[in-house]
Amino acid sequence: MDIRPDHARNMRLVGHSDQGGRGDGVQLMVNRGHAYVGHMFSKGFSIIDVRDPANPRTVNYIEAPFNTWNIHLQTHEDLLLVVNAKDMFASEIFQDERAYYKGALGKKVGTAEPAGGSARDWTAGMSVYDISRPSVPRLIGFLPVEGGGVHRIWYTGGRWAYLSVLLDGFTDYIFMTVDMTDATEPREAGRFWLPGMNLAAGEKPAWTADRRYGLHHAIVCGDVAYAACVTPDW
Repeated sequence: MDIRPDHARNMRLVGHSDQGGRGDGVQLMVNRGHAYVGHMFSKGFSIIDVRDPANPRTVNYIEAPFNTWNIHLQTHEDLLLVVNAKDMFASEIFQDERAYYKGALGKKVGTAEPAGGSARDWTAGMSVYDISRPSVPRLIGFLPVEGGGVHRIWYTGGRWAYLSVLLDGFTDYIFMTVDMTDATEPREAGRFWLPGMNLAAGEKPAWTADRRYGLHHAIVCGDVAYAACVTPDW
């Protein structure tokens, strides 16, 4: 691949990795000299040794469960947290990607209705790995959720992790707090959503059916969570 060194001012290209032939990286976290890369279409996630930035080496690839994507992840010290959600872009309804950004996502996935929606052939939840050996993640915990799955995670260590998650009965992704006191048994501690999102509780959206209202993710600083919500006009 021809990588031009003049794409950005005041930046110098020092190395390149093809990510083990899986070039569709989504989110990347670097921890102890190793980059953990979530994939959109290659499923799973890759681990790249970047201790020598000029010669990054792909050292491992962890395959996602069937019909599941691991597009986003977070690292802190010896822990790696990875999303598990329905592989949206493998679904026929999302072959035109614009469909993903319009209307109630939960209805398209089949999880929004109180009755429970369509058959589940994906894994939904958050995986927890021990990465004390950076190139060899060891699965130690899993938080299952009922619904489409987890989209994003915010975790900087300590007791709490913060998720955006598509749950049964909701129109779209909502905010969830997870107690990580025992990393081998993460558990839900709380949830928050915009009024109108909880169809299972009889709430009715105030927005039109072609609009999509949901939490993409939240960034947490101190006692405040700054939530990026999806409210597209197109």
